[in-house]
Amino acid sequence: MNLEKLKEKLIPILAKKDLAVYSIRTKREYGEKIVEILIDTELMDIDELEKIHLEFQESLDEDDLDPDYFLELSSLGVERPLKTIEEMTKAVGRYIYLESPKYKGYGSLITFENEIITLEVNDKGRMKKIEIKFDDARKARTAIKF
Repeated sequence: MNLEKLKEKLIPILAKKDLAVYSIRTKREYGEKIVEILIDTELMDIDELEKIHLEFQESLDEDDLDPDYFLELSSLGVERPLKTIEEMTKAVGRYIYLESPKYKGYGSLITFENEIITLEVNDKGRMKKIEIKFDDARKARTAIKF
């Protein structure tokens, strides 16, 4: 099974809807083998996702997907990881969760310049700005503020 070939078959289907593949990988869950494909979109109607899934399945040949694997197609969602400089740059102005040696918690991403993350955080009722080096961020993702 060639994951790159699967991706190549899915790209034109997603392009019609101005969507893209975020990631494609194999995983094991509850003893089952799964090909997980995440579509790079925050919001997607389940009916729309089903249409894409069906069209993708119809485009596959017998040997494209190993019969021992299930196909899982889903959207990345609102709470998406921020692993690259590009992803962090796109998230400026958003509410995020971040873990680093200096800070662990939620805040608004004010700026991201010269690989420095500037967050506005609520520290016991007071708003303050903190700066964290991108390389020090162990984990970062967009978040929903309630």
